[in-house]
This record gives sequence, structure tokens and C-alpha cells, in this order.
Amino acid sequence: MSGRARSSGANRTGVFTGVWTAGETLGLALGTGLYALVLATGGYVASRDGAVTQPPSAVTAALVGFTAVPAVLVAPSLVPLLLHRPASEDVRPGRST
Repeated sequence: MSGRARSSGANRTGVFTGVWTAGETLGLALGTGLYALVLATGGYVASRDGAVTQPPSAVTAALVGFTAVPAVLVAPSLVPLLLHRPASEDVRPGRST
């Protein structure tokens, strides 16, 4: 138990992880639909036999959907990571919890 939990009586060890996991699950649930929307916007042509040549806009949409869109969506998640400051007692070298 951390010093903070001993002094306050509250153990919030899993709160940060729980919020992060909920956000990650939401992202995974919505990601496929968002990627499909990006491909549709780019003019992606579906094919069962693979004989379709994709227009350049669809190739660009696939590239953007795999690179820029995830980067833009992940960037806000860095804010809570940067703002989170564990108690100095919890981060001493060699200390295990």
C-alpha cells in the first residue's frame, strides 16, 4: 500500500488504469467504423476477387487512415499522462509496491 493510501485510507491504484482501459476499449470499438469512413471518403472500391485498381485518392485515404488519424486521436490521451504526478514516495528507486 502506498503512503498516500495509508494516510488517506483510500486506495486509488486502479483508477488511472481503469480510465485508460475504458478509453482504449472505446477507441477500439469506434476505430473500425472511423477507418471505414475515411476509406469511403477516399473513394475506396470494394472487391471480392482483388481485380479492382484503387484510385489514388483511396490509396491516400488508406495511408492517412493508418497514420495521421490514429496520431491525432492518440495525442489527447498524452495530456493525462503528462499531468499525472505520482507521490514522490511512490517513485523512489528500488521500491516495489
